[in-house]
Amino acid sequence: MITPEIIQKTASHLASVDPAVLQIFIDEATLEVEDLDISEGNKERLVRLYATHLASLKAENIKREKLDGLETEYHAPVSSVGLEITSYGQEYLRLFEKLTTKPKGLNLMVL
Repeated sequence: MITPEIIQKTASHLASVDPAVLQIFIDEATLEVEDLDISEGNKERLVRLYATHLASLKAENIKREKLDGLETEYHAPVSSVGLEITSYGQEYLRLFEKLTTKPKGLNLMVL
């Protein structure tokens, strides 16, 4: 089972993200992969990668600036979209395609 702590250990830049927020991403990722016809271990890998990808997008979107002891936080627009944005999304996509693409067999017809 994937936990917020596992996500934080996977991506150190998410260490300060509230575990409740990470749980939302885990739940979202679980819904995304739960019906796939793959092993439970591979489902967990996909959930971990996708949840980390989603959380990383959220973390990159939040910008903080400090000036003379004052701190400001704001949301910066993300310039691109899709799984290719993060290394976690790229690995999710690679693994998803590997696990869900059926091998092409020979289509022989015997006459």
